[in-house]
Amino acid sequence: MKKIKNLFAAARLKQEFADRRNKLYRVAYSWCHNHSLADDLVQETMLKAIKNAGNLRDQATMDTWLYRILLNIWHDYLRIQGRNTELYDVSDDSQLGHDDSYQQSQIVGRVRASVERLPMPLREVVTLADFAGFSYAEIAEIVDIPIGTVMSRLFRARQNLKEQLLDLAGEGKLPVRLMRVK
Repeated sequence: MKKIKNLFAAARLKQEFADRRNKLYRVAYSWCHNHSLADDLVQETMLKAIKNAGNLRDQATMDTWLYRILLNIWHDYLRIQGRNTELYDVSDDSQLGHDDSYQQSQIVGRVRASVERLPMPLREVVTLADFAGFSYAEIAEIVDIPIGTVMSRLFRARQNLKEQLLDLAGEGKLPVRLMRVK
């Protein structure tokens, strides 16, 4: 009977991980800007999470736990590849082809390019806050830095993005209408 309960618990846990996969993928892609690498990072995250599911003490902290695993795997990848700088030469081939959404796709492309130019510590914090929707406390736990550092990095990242996007608007490439989403 206990084995059956364990099998059901394992199946439920796998389903909860699968439900979070798309969100993990979006964050991983925002860090590496490579579809196959992002998929590999998420796959490895899921594998480690399932393998170490017994270490998860509280189900309420599952998101923070999963993103911490993803961040560790990303840092391991960077360490192995010897990349301590940003990845610039990545093109985004997912642009929409509709005339009605052309301007919006241009803006999205410019924002992605601006995020790519951020230093990695700022990029990690801004993607966790603005793309994944984590609170400052959750980001501090995921990245393992003080909450004040999260706030200052997020402020600097947003200031940097604002300056980059205003520069583009000044060149006539973007409309001058920046607003806070959150």
